[in-house]
Amino acid sequence: MTTTRVRQNSTNLNKPGRECALCPRLVSYRAELRGLHPDWHNAPVLDFGPVNASLIVVGLAPGHKGGNRTGIPFFGDFSGEMLNTALTTSGFAKYLSETDQSAGIEPLNARITNVVKCMPPKNIPKPIEIQACRPFFLASMEASPATRVVVAVGRTAHEELLKAFDRKPKENPFAHESEVQLTERLRMFSSFHCSRYNVNTRRITSEEFTEVFLNVRNYLRDLS
Repeated sequence: MTTTRVRQNSTNLNKPGRECALCPRLVSYRAELRGLHPDWHNAPVLDFGPVNASLIVVGLAPGHKGGNRTGIPFFGDFSGEMLNTALTTSGFAKYLSETDQSAGIEPLNARITNVVKCMPPKNIPKPIEIQACRPFFLASMEASPATRVVVAVGRTAHEELLKAFDRKPKENPFAHESEVQLTERLRMFSSFHCSRYNVNTRRITSEEFTEVFLNVRNYLRDLS
């Protein structure tokens, strides 16, 4: 399955341009990566999934061998494999191939995005870079009135979502499986990040990560 074919299933909203120059450090790093890996995406990674999805999944930033390589958020690396398992198990997506899970997924009722659209060095964006990318992130959140749930993958995603809806992080601290009602219609479920490091250190397992999405599925069923 080629990246191009997978991207045909995506919806891009208020996107940064391929040569976005808002963050000098990220622009410099992008140029470095293009020199090292000219066949990779190495550009802002846009939203993936239907605009009318009931669920939005929010991560921090594209991974080195994930979104930055493939051009699709959470696709092509360890974190992406865990998210694919969670989304397909809970019915929010299906695998493109019954025999090759590495081919990726087709989101059915979920859209995937990141707080920061470009890969930062060491996977850690600076506050000024998060701020610069915030308009694109907010556009992603505002684009779909059908969305009822957002899953924050990691602390930064959790805190940025709170800020986006004028909620104070100190009053809504991050915790795995925590829930916050952001608006009358929108609820946030939070999870530890599905990174290899967190799995190796036993902070989270694939089963525990999937459980968050099963809880979301049950919540949406109760609403209907």
